Amino acid sequence: MSKIYLFATLVLLISCKNNSSISSTEYSISTPELSFQTGIEISLINLLEKETKGKGEHLKTYFSQTVLISDSLVAPQSFPDKKTVLLPGIYYPISSKEAGIKIIKKLRPYIESKNYRLFLVDESDSTTKLAVVHSEDEWTPLVYMQTHGANYGLNTPKLITHLKDLNETLNLKLIGADYDWCEFEIEKEPDNWQKVAEKVYRLCPDIVDQGAGNVESLAKELEQTKRLYLWFD
Repeated sequence: MSKIYLFATLVLLISCKNNSSISSTEYSISTPELSFQTGIEISLINLLEKETKGKGEHLKTYFSQTVLISDSLVAPQSFPDKKTVLLPGIYYPISSKEAGIKIIKKLRPYIESKNYRLFLVDESDSTTKLAVVHSEDEWTPLVYMQTHGANYGLNTPKLITHLKDLNETLNLKLIGADYDWCEFEIEKEPDNWQKVAEKVYRLCPDIVDQGAGNVESLAKELEQTKRLYLWFD
């Protein structure tokens, strides 16, 4: 938990560095400058530009209090609303989710050997982006993106705790993460998909109530796709 708190603190410090919000307008900067700002090495930036056929931009999100761990001993404090946060990562626009997953699988062994993670962000009908951050695990990107299920009492650290539990059975590999969703590839088949589906349903009811329809269908979906997708309405 201390590692998660460290990254949460880092996000907060970055967000509060400048009192004025950063414009959402994209801007182009040189590769060396982008490397200096994010800590991503130049050779990796160049490789990803070649693979995505796009120009890298500084990864950003909105700061949310859900990333913070509550502490009853600390006095309440206010935080800026809709504060744009520059993260220590880079994103690249890509043509589709399928194209992004293909790049992730192709580069994953090399990326992980250098302690980075690739994952999809800002996924929608009109835009998909491939992001890279320095990380030795599958969970740190969720901290940066502040992935949570606030409607179910799940802040980012609590969600990660549940995912780590599932990881012991499924060996999860990150595919994508953003403010209210995350997706993983399942590398290890469990002995009982039904039990996994029941656990996933308790964690994220929306994927059944607004998706699969029932736990049995979710179990079949997990087994067939080998994907774990959590979405919190």
